[in-house]
Amino acid sequence: MTVPVAPLATRGIGEIAFAESLPEVVTTVFWWLTHLGNPYLLLACVALAYLLGDRVGISRRGAAFALVLGLCAIGLTVGLKHLFGLPRPPISYRDGLGFPSGHALGSTAFWGGVAVLANRGAWRQRLAVAAAVVVTVSLSRVLIGVHYIADVVAGVAIGTAFLAAVFALGPGFATETRDGPLADPTHRHVTALFGLALVLGLGALLVAPGESELFLGVGTAAGGVVAWHRFGERAATATIELTGRTLAVGGGGLLVALGAMSGVAEFVESGLLIVVVAVVGGVCLLALPLAVARGATVG
Repeated sequence: MTVPVAPLATRGIGEIAFAESLPEVVTTVFWWLTHLGNPYLLLACVALAYLLGDRVGISRRGAAFALVLGLCAIGLTVGLKHLFGLPRPPISYRDGLGFPSGHALGSTAFWGGVAVLANRGAWRQRLAVAAAVVVTVSLSRVLIGVHYIADVVAGVAIGTAFLAAVFALGPGFATETRDGPLADPTHRHVTALFGLALVLGLGALLVAPGESELFLGVGTAAGGVVAWHRFGERAATATIELTGRTLAVGGGGLLVALGAMSGVAEFVESGLLIVVVAVVGGVCLLALPLAVARGATVG
């Protein structure tokens, strides 16, 4: 006797019924918590960390590396979603594909990468905090009804495997450390990761040719390869004094670059235009420490 097997598209194990039974206040709380894995929020956070440098507990080169981890996660997520072609749960308020979870994969790559690259606090504590954030984001995706448990488990697993491979093949892990970073990427490592992000984005475009997120990622990675190769080392070591002038220039530059990049990705249909704006935006973000430091010197 053959035991019938449910198709993978209906991969739930009862979590959707549980999510539907939750009080509205619980769903609302997790709807806010899910933004800890929002790619635009993560981009803004790491861009600010890159501008401020060591002041927030991660080197400027480490922040650049974390930024590119996020770009790689975009290519991986969108490419795999279209490769599998599995829908979201029927109660999802969002359209599109659901396997693997982009929030779970992206938050694993980003927050896990930050925990490895940060230079403050004991590394075990950093990894524990990152794991807690990833679990919270993953749980929130299920409880607000936009993913099955299988989606987030796959996202975390893929994100973890990718993160381990990148650090093992790139900067390598420190064998003896307590409070410092577990890995310290060089200028060459950051450049190479920008190249990998570009390859992943272009590969994903083969199976998902109309995705605006991919155009944004490809453009940012392309601009990043050139910009970081040309002046990344100088940007990484630029000294910025925190004054009203530098905060205004730096903050204004961040808002303009991030606003333009996210705006075209959300509202523009032309892939070429999104790529062009992303290239310029990526170059501007990486050059911002140099521009702010030079402006402070001139002023």
